Formats: sequence, structure tokens, C-alpha cells
Amino acid sequence: MYDIIIIGAGPAGLTAAVYAGRAEKKVLVLERETFGGQITHSPRVENYPGFLQMSGNEFAEKLLEQAMNQGAEIELDTATAITKNGDVFTVKGESADYEGKSVIIATGAAHRRLGLPNEDKFTGE
Repeated sequence: MYDIIIIGAGPAGLTAAVYAGRAEKKVLVLERETFGGQITHSPRVENYPGFLQMSGNEFAEKLLEQAMNQGAEIELDTATAITKNGDVFTVKGESADYEGKSVIIATGAAHRRLGLPNEDKFTGE
């Protein structure tokens, strides 16, 4: 049983995992696709304290590494439902079910596509 289950491994979810780990909580982060969220599409991050610049991928890697160093467990799985029975939450995933005392939903957002020709080619430019 986890103290906190975090659904989503973008900056918000991974930051929550870092602080929960620092508070000595048993943490699980569930992510369906890739770690880091939308920031990974950014070629350059320049407004983060302590760093002149880095790519969005580098930023995401640092967040993931820090969360894992604080003890967070990471699972690639898609959360499909959340139920509560008494004081226990069950997060149903496509691969397994996970039990925790609390759940943080940090699923972020996705860019809407216009469906234009060559749109993928110019995304992130």
C-alpha cells in the first residue's frame, strides 16, 4: 500500500513525488506514455532557477531522477478508474491495480491538433 499514488509524470506529478518522498511517504507515480509531459517538446528551457538553459528533455530527466532518488516508484501504466473503499483508494490500471491512502491527479493537458498537412513536421519548432 502506498501513502500517495500520483497519476501523471509531468512537472507537476514529478514535483509532487519529490516533495512526498522528502516527507518520507511511500510514493507511486503512474504514467501512461513518457515522463516529463509537454515540456519535453520544448527545445530550450531558460526560465528555471539555477540553470542558464537546458532542453525540455533534460529538464524532464532531472525531475524523474530527483523523484526516484527520493524513493518514488515509477510504473508505466494507464489509470482507467479510481475507487474508494473506506480509507483506501484503488487505482485501476490496464496492467495492475494499485492501492493507496491518497491520490494526486496530475494528468496535465495535450495540445490540440489542427489536422493540417505537415503539422507534425513543424511541431516544436
